[in-house]
Order: sequence, then structure tokens, then C-alpha cells
Amino acid sequence: MKILNTDGIKDTLIDKLTSHKFTNKILLLSKNPTSEVLHYKKAIIKRCEKFAIEYVDYEFTTEKPEEILAYINSYEKEDGYITLAPFGDGKDLALLKDNIQIKDLDAFTYKAQGHAMEGSTDCLPQTARAIVRFLEEKYSSLHGKNIVISNKTTTIGKPLAMNLLTKYATVTIITRHTANQKDLIKNADIFISAIGKANFYDKSYFRDRMLVVDVGTTYIDGKIIGDVDYRSLEDMDIEVLTNKRGIGALTTLMLLESLI
Repeated sequence: MKILNTDGIKDTLIDKLTSHKFTNKILLLSKNPTSEVLHYKKAIIKRCEKFAIEYVDYEFTTEKPEEILAYINSYEKEDGYITLAPFGDGKDLALLKDNIQIKDLDAFTYKAQGHAMEGSTDCLPQTARAIVRFLEEKYSSLHGKNIVISNKTTTIGKPLAMNLLTKYATVTIITRHTANQKDLIKNADIFISAIGKANFYDKSYFRDRMLVVDVGTTYIDGKIIGDVDYRSLEDMDIEVLTNKRGIGALTTLMLLESLI
């Protein structure tokens, strides 16, 4: 097993952010935040302070969608925002997705999602964009690559699949109801997992000479555990981008890069 990392991309992003003078700010918007949301928000704030980026940390409680919309749109259009899920559902979100006017940093609005579905990498949600950035750095072309994604969300799996299709990859999304999962994964050149189930995929799912990208995060006893059981892969001829020094290390940096 060969462990990969995203250190080179991370250093490039840090150089870019360090050399830029930010005049716009980022809104960190949450609603009854979970412990995972608070952890992610803390990471974003730490980066903002490092790069002298002004931020607004605002938690909504019982505000109506119209009040939330008015608050967000009261900022300058060049200011950016991220809504930290879970943020609401149904009609509440539809109003916001249709009408927010400031810079959308994580493909929350329907407009950004539409551009992402057409293949715009810049309009992808940040985790999906980080995965694409890593794959483009690793491969000169994704033409003909057989890629399996274990995630069907609108923040990772769906937009990522559509983007990779525009790069002429062959893409399959699997869910817990997908039959013959092991066969599908073993036939892939690249497997991407983001299901949040600790050590779910062991060596029985993989074959030699493939790439595994683990984006999963599960918090157990204060530690972050990925979806893949790395220890079971040690004797395999396989490349693995783990959830440490991997995609997660890029996500907050790429979020702030979108402010530029």
C-alpha cells in the first residue's frame, strides 16, 4: 500500500492565500449546529485568522426564511458565505437557494448547482472541488477512467459525478441498496468514498493497482476515522489517499480561495 497526500496542493493554496490582501469577508451561517458543524466552523475560523480574513460567525435559531434571506443579502455582493448543514429543508431552503445575492462559496444556490452540473469546477461544492483538484494533479487525463463514488449527496456525490462525466470518465454512484458493490468497486480504476462509516471498506472490496480516495469522517473517542480500513490493505499494491493529509486538508483552504 502506498499512502498519498495533498501536501503539494495545500502548499500552493497557502502561498496564494498568504499573498492576497482580502477586502471581502466570509459569513459562517449555521442553524442549531451539531458537534461536527462546530468542529468544521472552528477549522474555518482558524484559517481566517491565519490569512487575515474577516469573518462573521452567525447562528440562526427560530428566524423565518425571509428574515434569514434579508440578513444574508444585507452584506456586500463580493462577501461570501457558507451554510453549514444541516440548515433546514424543503421550502425554507428553496427560498434561500433562489434568492441569495452574495458570493456563494459552497454551491448552495440553484444557480451554482446548475453551473456545477454543466461541468464548472469553480462552482462545485468545496469537498467535490478538492477531489477534482487532486485527480487533475495526479492524472494528465481522466478520459476512460472507471470511477466509482460511494456518496449520493448534492454536496459531494452528485455534482462530483457530473463534473467527472464532463471529463469523459465513466462514473458509477453506489448506495447501500446497490447490488454487487464489491464487483463494481473492484472493477474501478478509482474509488471515492464519503459515507461516514468507520473502517467500512476492507481489502475484500479492492484489487491491486487501483486508487482509493477516502473522504469519510467519523468521530470516535475524539479521533477522526475514515471509511477505509487501511490496515487490511498493507500488503496490497494499491494507492490510498487517506482522510489524513488528504481531501479534508484542502477543503477549508479552497473555500477561502473562492473568496478571491
